[in-house]
Amino acid sequence: MAAEAICALTNVLGTAPGHAHRAAASALGSLPIAIQGPKVRDEPIEDVPRVKWHEILEEKGGRKCDLPARIGRSLVVATGEENTLLVVKLACTEHSLQYMYREPAWMEHLYSGGYSFPVRFNIPMAIKMRGSYVFRLEDVPVRMSEGTALHPEVYAIGFIVHKDYFVYPNGHRTQRLLATEGFKEVMFRNAWLLGKLASLGIVHSAPIPLFHNRVQSDRRADHGLYEWPRRGRLDRWLHSCCYPNFGVTGIRDFEHLAALNGFSRKLHYYIGTQILSLLLVTGSYFRHKDRTRFGLDEEGNPVDARDLFDKQFLEDLTEGIFRRYYHGFVGRELSGEVPLDFDELSSRMIEEMGVDRHMEEILRVVDQEQMSDEGFTKFLGDRGYSEDQIRHFKKGVEDITIHTGPHLGGFNERISLPELIESVETMSALCIVGRYSTSNLA
Repeated sequence: MAAEAICALTNVLGTAPGHAHRAAASALGSLPIAIQGPKVRDEPIEDVPRVKWHEILEEKGGRKCDLPARIGRSLVVATGEENTLLVVKLACTEHSLQYMYREPAWMEHLYSGGYSFPVRFNIPMAIKMRGSYVFRLEDVPVRMSEGTALHPEVYAIGFIVHKDYFVYPNGHRTQRLLATEGFKEVMFRNAWLLGKLASLGIVHSAPIPLFHNRVQSDRRADHGLYEWPRRGRLDRWLHSCCYPNFGVTGIRDFEHLAALNGFSRKLHYYIGTQILSLLLVTGSYFRHKDRTRFGLDEEGNPVDARDLFDKQFLEDLTEGIFRRYYHGFVGRELSGEVPLDFDELSSRMIEEMGVDRHMEEILRVVDQEQMSDEGFTKFLGDRGYSEDQIRHFKKGVEDITIHTGPHLGGFNERISLPELIESVETMSALCIVGRYSTSNLA
């Protein structure tokens, strides 16, 4: 009876749109899967040692003659060992000690926990300074980027990584864009890794940052984060894909890892978030072939960059990503016909991701009132307004329309690419079905 019910609901996934599709996906995604995630130590942090930059270099083999490169809020130097880098990652203002501790704790767990992955996955090796994963850096050796809000105590963690750690699959610089076969290999491998980790009860909650509305993140209960089942507009999708938390070396940014235990109904949501992130980064790969082509042209018309896409390659990528994720999560290849139209999905992705129709964002009066004068000026400056232009705005007087896109959908509207969400629903549900069937119906 269970097998017949699953077959009927799977048939709905392939034939019915809208509410019926969503209901079937939700039902299949709720099938009980017992996954026992690991228990990663969450030790209390009491004494945080103070260390100097040269002490870290002396103890961990960094080259003392070079100033570190600054990548985001990380300080990076080559080590004495071939193909390795020493990374010191600084905390932001909002980061607590326990938040900073989470990443090296997961590194240590995956690095020495007896895990075996048949594909490349260069797990960073966390370092300790005076017996502590978290320390205070007394002297930051280089000037950080303007706007980087470091924690006043300058908390930091350190780790050793492969030299490819900062090579992103979709290349934020055109000259570093991976060739097509290289990109496909990296995306397929990371799809498998995300699926495999999820099968072990380890989920990465933010492969890329996803928002429905960034500007309202400070006053919304959901902090403006994107919840894909709600099908809302996706804020600044191309911007979110600039620095994905996976790359040539595999999964990264372990502070976003979480353990799931028992029959978790969140698993369907997490799987969908991961697959959605992979598909968005795939779309950004084509747009990054020419990063100058975005937004509105001189006449105010949406820039059309659809010619940057290779439809057949995109179709191969979307199907391959799903199949690799499924294999990693379920433990076997997907068999039978897939109730998905990858040809239609790729066509719609090109149509919506290739033309920047939705550029507008509205800074509402209520959001302006929560900003300081300095914060208000900085907000507009960060979005491309000159000092002369900013002077014409009066904080808290009226809503301000700004161009911050491209977005997928108009402000406070539905996503302009519902086919993407519907496909993610199907893919996530099929992963749950595959795992349930392997465990219960074999």
